[in-house]
Amino acid sequence: MSDGSEAMKNFISAPAWWSTKILTEVARTDDGVGSLLNMLRERGRRPFFIIDGALEGQLGFKPLFERDEVFMFRASESEPRTGDVDRLVALLRNKRDLPDTVVGVGGGSSMDLAKAVGICVANPKQAEAYQGYGLDMKKGSEIWVLPTLNGTGAEVTPIAVLRGPEKKLGINNNFTAPAVAVVDPRLSAGAPKFNRFYTMMDCFFHHYEITKSRTSANDAVRDSIKGLDMAKSVLSRSLAVYDLETAVTSAMASTLGGSSSIGGRVGVSHAISYGLSNSSPKLPHSVAVTISMLACRDIYDDGGYDDTVKFLEINGMPAPRAADYGIDESHITKMTTIALGMEKLWQSHFGDDWQSIVNDRFVRDIYKRVVTM
Repeated sequence: MSDGSEAMKNFISAPAWWSTKILTEVARTDDGVGSLLNMLRERGRRPFFIIDGALEGQLGFKPLFERDEVFMFRASESEPRTGDVDRLVALLRNKRDLPDTVVGVGGGSSMDLAKAVGICVANPKQAEAYQGYGLDMKKGSEIWVLPTLNGTGAEVTPIAVLRGPEKKLGINNNFTAPAVAVVDPRLSAGAPKFNRFYTMMDCFFHHYEITKSRTSANDAVRDSIKGLDMAKSVLSRSLAVYDLETAVTSAMASTLGGSSSIGGRVGVSHAISYGLSNSSPKLPHSVAVTISMLACRDIYDDGGYDDTVKFLEINGMPAPRAADYGIDESHITKMTTIALGMEKLWQSHFGDDWQSIVNDRFVRDIYKRVVTM
């Protein structure tokens, strides 16, 4: 079996494999933490680090935790909330010298929190006021990221997804895009199988839904077709043991997942997942989308559902259940309201006449399947 060194070498030297124009400098390396710190120092940046607390015991990340300007985010306890952003923005504004760079280290949640803090520090309202599209915002601190899971795509997207008091929705603004993403596939070696598997499942869902979208740009669809092949390749093998060659493929699929999201839109399973996420703080986004896909067999009967079942079986993962995260029939009304508010996602899948198909009963029926699976 290959040790992955050749794949890593090719990853670092390869020309850009994405078609969509991205706003992020993607620095590929085999020394992620060292490269990040060197680049920050060489460019004279004054960073503030937001780091996933799950990395604290991993020796390779010790140089980051030893920094003075560090906030530890417990991503396993909840996705980033607008309140988390507001508290960190207040903390930074109270410093004598406002950091000029906010660095997110971890998976999608930690990166999204850093992205939101980076832009909101320069804008007067609370974070929930900026959830949405096309809102007038000023550029804040420069945003850098160091992904430690391969598949989220958050390392290149101008989106910071947040859980708000009423909705789960992103701050969608070009100023939210990371200026620099330092990408080292080796950094996912310490992640549990559960995280590596479900992060790639999320990558698969992004690509799959964008390829089915009626509103996505051509460049986005091209990137998603490539990324879909990569994600399926990864998920069609056992992820029980970390493998560098697989991690490289995952990192490439992740970048495509991010680039395709810029001009592309996901669909039904993501719309349904937002209702689930808002009902259970500890339900990971990737698991929520998996639950949603399993409830949408009739909608995604051209590969999405069947592949989801197959990937779970290959990796010996039981089908996730909403009940495992405390979601039951009592949540259906609230979840339905949230999902119906995801107009752009319904339009992505069903087209401009989506409202002739999607109504309260349609969505409730999906959630009824969700809570009884």
